[in-house]
Amino acid sequence: MSKKDEYIEKAKGILDEQIAKMDALKAKAKEEISDQTDNAQKVIDELEEKINEAKSSLGDLTDAAEDTWESVKDKFEGISDNIGGSIKNLFHWDKEEKPDEVEKKADSKSK
Repeated sequence: MSKKDEYIEKAKGILDEQIAKMDALKAKAKEEISDQTDNAQKVIDELEEKINEAKSSLGDLTDAAEDTWESVKDKFEGISDNIGGSIKNLFHWDKEEKPDEVEKKADSKSK
């Protein structure tokens, strides 16, 4: 076998190994994207629940008497701040931080 043929065989082996690594990377990326999508959907579902809670609190605020509306206002602001922080953090999570961790951070900030 000539040096050229030997090199071609070696190059094919290297390329085959790189293709196998790329295929493994693609599979891992798909799995991580799926996991992140699932986690993001969980956070979105929780945010929708909080938005419904905020709507209810706004209704309570509307119905509150002049001497009690401020306590209802505080509850609404707490919920609203939590929602705002969660949404902001959801769009800024880094590769190491999952949406449920972002949600926990937002919850701790609003307390």
